[in-house]
Amino acid sequence: MPARKLGFYFDTNPALQSLVKEASRLIEMQKVFAEIAPPPLARSGRVGRFAHGSLLLLADNGAVAAKLRQLVPNLLVTFQKRGYEITAIRVAVQPPGRAAVPHKNIRLSRKASGYLRELAANLPVTPLRTALEKMAARPSDDDDQPFQDKESQDQGGQNHEKPE
Repeated sequence: MPARKLGFYFDTNPALQSLVKEASRLIEMQKVFAEIAPPPLARSGRVGRFAHGSLLLLADNGAVAAKLRQLVPNLLVTFQKRGYEITAIRVAVQPPGRAAVPHKNIRLSRKASGYLRELAANLPVTPLRTALEKMAARPSDDDDQPFQDKESQDQGGQNHEKPE
């Protein structure tokens, strides 16, 4: 079976054709929204859905939603002038998805690992002791620079974190 481009499958399946058409329309509407909304609101809001003449705008938080609600009459007129058959605009709050927090690989000095092992040995068998033993078992640096993370180590061994 010959390899085909993805577009072939979208073009031959009627259900996918309507999906592509709807997605294209939403992308166009998002571009229009980004042009006509004030820049801070355009960055904190987005087109969510369009059905039966009603456009749903999603705001990152309540303050953005409140400001967008004030602008709904102007946005409605502007969308209509651009050829969209919109009869209503609703605004809802939907915070953006959270990005995954990168895991820091903290490395201890051998001296610090030794202190943790000694402390763990003097504790009764508890979850704290188990956690300390796991920390002490991590690979350690040769230098005597405790609590240095891997990112700092990659930058010449200096810690570039800003003090708070």
